[in-house]
Formats: sequence, C-alpha cells, structure tokens
Amino acid sequence: MIDADHITTTVAGTAGRIAVVDHGGQGPDVVLLHGAHRSLLDWEAVRPALSGLRLIAYDLRGHGRSDPPADDDYGWEAHLGDLDAVIAALGLRNPHLVGHSLGGMIAVRHAATRPGCPGVVDLDGFGGGVPGLYPGLSAAEVARRRGEQLAMFTAMAGPEHVDAAQSREIIAAARTAAAAQGWNPDLEEANARRGLTRAADGSRTRRPAPRTLPALMAPLEGWDMFAELRHLACPALVVQGGRRPTLDHLPPDLQELTESLIAGITHEIDALRRESGLVRAVRIDGAAHMVHLDAPEVVGRLIRDFVLASM
Repeated sequence: MIDADHITTTVAGTAGRIAVVDHGGQGPDVVLLHGAHRSLLDWEAVRPALSGLRLIAYDLRGHGRSDPPADDDYGWEAHLGDLDAVIAALGLRNPHLVGHSLGGMIAVRHAATRPGCPGVVDLDGFGGGVPGLYPGLSAAEVARRRGEQLAMFTAMAGPEHVDAAQSREIIAAARTAAAAQGWNPDLEEANARRGLTRAADGSRTRRPAPRTLPALMAPLEGWDMFAELRHLACPALVVQGGRRPTLDHLPPDLQELTESLIAGITHEIDALRRESGLVRAVRIDGAAHMVHLDAPEVVGRLIRDFVLASM
C-alpha cells in the first residue's frame, strides 16, 4: 500500500507548514508541482523515468498535508512565496521546475519573475482566463459562461467535512475512476486519502476545502499564460494532452465553452511549435489533461531529456 502520509520534512511557508518529500538523487535539482485538488503523490507514476535527477515534491498550500491559508489566499505571489520557502529551506540552487495544470502555471510564473531559473516544464496547464483563448465567443459570453461553470463546479464539490462513510465513498470513487482511466488504483486511493485530514471526533476535513475553488481559480482571470511563455528568459517545455475530454455531463453552453477553449489552446500550441524560440511544445495524442498519469513513461522521458539538455 502506498503511504498516503509520506513526508520527509516540513517547511515554514507564508501560510503555515508545507509538506515536502525530498526524494534525493544525483543530478540537477528539480521541484515537482502538482495540480489543483491533487497532491505530491501525483509524481509517483513518473518518478521511475526521472533517474539522474534530484527530485523534490511538495503539497501546494491547502492541499494534502500542507496547511491551508487562513485568509484563503491562493494568488500567484502566495504560491511563489511557498515555492521560494521550499527552495531556500532545502538549499536548492536555481532548480528546474516541473508542474502539472495549476502547478505548471505556478512554475511558469516563477520562471517569469525569479531570475536564474534554468528551465521549466508545464504539463497541460494553460489557464483560460483571457477571452482571446475562446475563438467564436465574445468576451461577454466567455465571462458569463465561465461564471456559470465556476458556480456549477463549486456547488457540485460537496461538503468540506465528511464522516467515515463519506470518506469511504470518496476513496472508492477514486479507485473506480483510476480503473476506468488505466491508472494505478492504489496510487489514486493514496491521493484521495492524502486529501482527507482526520479530526479529533473521527470526521475528516477535505483539502482543499470545496468552498475555496473560486479562490483557487481567481489568479487565472486576466492572465495570459502563452504571452508569459513567449517572454521567458529560460527554456520551456510545454506538453499538451491531445485526447479530447468527454463533455456529455456539461450543459450545452459549457460544452461549447470548453470546446472553444480546447480549440484556442490547440491554436496557441501549434503556433509555439512553428516558432523558433525558447519554448518547445509537444502534444501527446493518447493522453488527456492528466497527461502525466495517462503516459507517465513518455512524460518522464520528455522531462528528463529536457532538464539534462538545458544544463
């Protein structure tokens, strides 16, 4: 059974304790940043393909075993402050950054605002907070539909505090989803358990708290990830999952919104692939948004080759 509580050290971040696993290893330092509603265990499927690197992973604030911010601050500077704290506490010198989804965007923001970053990898983290990424939809329509989407997902997120029976349901659902996607069910169970902290009365508190979804998504509004990428002073690898998601569960307006966003992102990725610059763009057709779980060996090789080549 995978240890859901795995921690090798805790670092004092700007909002409290940050749970860190220093996997060690010989080679360049690499910090791994997971996506929203996930944990540092996300990288377990990829790690076997990352030999020759020193790997450090941590739970983002309010996720897994890291403390939630008392003020619900999930802004860019808050995330970057935590990353700075991890880098300083572990004595890392200009590490490469690898992130998935929200973690990928944090990695890009770090590379854009902290001098000396040797390279950054963004796995399917593209934002979506600017109207220009939605071809065929006006800015007003994008704003309206994104508001509806956020409200729907927040309402569907469920309670913050759950009893033992509800916890078992969450864990069973994680295993079922893993089996359907071809992922490791034990790893998905551990990830689900890591997002449940036990209270004195035996109940569990979910991390991140479902009510914080708007705060988690707020930094994306108005932020153009592709413009930021094109202005980086260091090499970047951008990996897109090419398999389209199933959208049947969404109402028609939100299906159209998502289809438009996918088209906009694909257009930008294709443009990056044609440009001669510091950004390399790759699409993995057999993988979806969880590209590192869908194709861990392929993603691992891409990361390893990129890091070693940018030294």
